[in-house]
Amino acid sequence: MATQTFDLSNIYSKDSVDTELRVPVHAKYDFATAQPDPDSIPFKGLTDALSTMLEKQGGDLAFYPDTRGIPELRELIAAKLERDDGFKVSPDNIAVVNGSAEANFVVIKALVDPGDTVIMEHYVYSGTLAQFRKAGANVVGTPIDDDSIIPEELEALIVKLTAEGKKPKLLYTIPEFQNPTGNTLPTERRKQIIDICRRHHMVIIEDECYTDLRYEGETQESFRSLDDSGMVVYVGSFSKILAPGLRLGYFVSDPETMRRALSFRMTGTNHFTSLAVYEFLNREMYKHIDYINVINRPKRDAMVAALGENFGGTGTTWSTPKGSLYLWVTFPEHVNATELMPIAFKAGVGFNSGASFAPNGDGDHCARLCYGYESVEKNRDGVALLAEIMEREGSFKVSPGG
Repeated sequence: MATQTFDLSNIYSKDSVDTELRVPVHAKYDFATAQPDPDSIPFKGLTDALSTMLEKQGGDLAFYPDTRGIPELRELIAAKLERDDGFKVSPDNIAVVNGSAEANFVVIKALVDPGDTVIMEHYVYSGTLAQFRKAGANVVGTPIDDDSIIPEELEALIVKLTAEGKKPKLLYTIPEFQNPTGNTLPTERRKQIIDICRRHHMVIIEDECYTDLRYEGETQESFRSLDDSGMVVYVGSFSKILAPGLRLGYFVSDPETMRRALSFRMTGTNHFTSLAVYEFLNREMYKHIDYINVINRPKRDAMVAALGENFGGTGTTWSTPKGSLYLWVTFPEHVNATELMPIAFKAGVGFNSGASFAPNGDGDHCARLCYGYESVEKNRDGVALLAEIMEREGSFKVSPGG
C-alpha cells in the first residue's frame, strides 16, 4: 500500500522560501559570470603545495581548526595587506571564511536588523544586494559616475534619508574595480567619504575582492588604510586570483565585530583547502597574480574592440576598466536587456542585465559583460553574435564598424 505523502505545509518556518534549485548552465559565449579562465587555475602548484603541507601538518586535520582559520594563512594575509593595501593588522583581527560571500553575510548579520537603511553604489554586485535584502534591509543606491561614488551626492542622500526617518547605518562599497561597472574610486573621494560617514556615524564595508586584478594604473589607497578607528570592515577573497570553487575569503574588523559576525557561522573554514592555498600563495602569489593579469588584459582589449566594431554609432557606451573581469554596457533607453537575456542565452550569448545590480529598481537598458572566462577569440565572436541577435530582435540597427 502506498504511503500517503506527509504534509509539511504548516511546519515550514515563516522565513523559509521554496527556492528553485539552479544547476549551473553556460551559454556558448559565457559573459554572465565574473569567473577566471579555467586554464589559469594552478592545479599542479596547488596539489604540490597541499602535498607539502599534509606532510608537515596533516595530522591537524583530526581537529577542528581555529574559528578564524589556520594561523599561517592569516599571517600571510596580514603581510599581504601591509604590502598591497598599506595597513598593518594583527592576524587575530583577520577571519578566514568560505569566500567573500560568507564574509559579507556574517558581517551583515552582525550589523543589520530588518528595516535598517543601508547605502550601496547605484549599481552594485547582485549577490551582496540579495544578502542585504534577505536581511530585511532598506537598500538605497547612491549616484555614481565614471569615478564611482560621488561624495556630494552621497551626503545629500544621507541627509535626505535621515530627514525621512531612515538614517543609514552603513555604506557597502566595492571601491577597486567596482562590480559591475569596473570603475575605481579615487583616493581623494575615499577620504571625503570617510569624513562623511564619520560625521553621520556610519560603518563602511569595503569589499576588495577584485583589487589584485589590475593591469593598468595604480591601486588607490584603501578605506582601511585611511582609517583605523574601527569604522571600516575590510573584505577580501582568493576566488578571483585562484578559483571560486576553493571558497576562501576573509574579513578584517575590530575584535567585537569579529566575534559577533563569527557567531553566525555554523561551521569553520575548510582546513584542507586552507593548507593548499596558504602554501601555494606563500611560494608564488605575486608571480601568479602577474600571470593572470597578463592573461586578462588582451581579453578586455578584445571585448572593448569588438564593442566598438559592432555597437559603434548605436548610442551604446561601455566602460574600459583598468582591471577586473567585466565591463559595463549602457544601451539606449529603449533597449530592454532584461527581456533580451533569455533570447540571447538561447542563441548562444550569456550575460546579466543591469536590473539585477540595481538597488533602486532600474538598469533594464544596461548589461554587465564578463570577459575573464572566455578566450580572446570568443570574446570577439560573442560580442559580434550579441550584435546580430539584437539587430534581429529589433533593438537597433547595428553593423560592423558602426
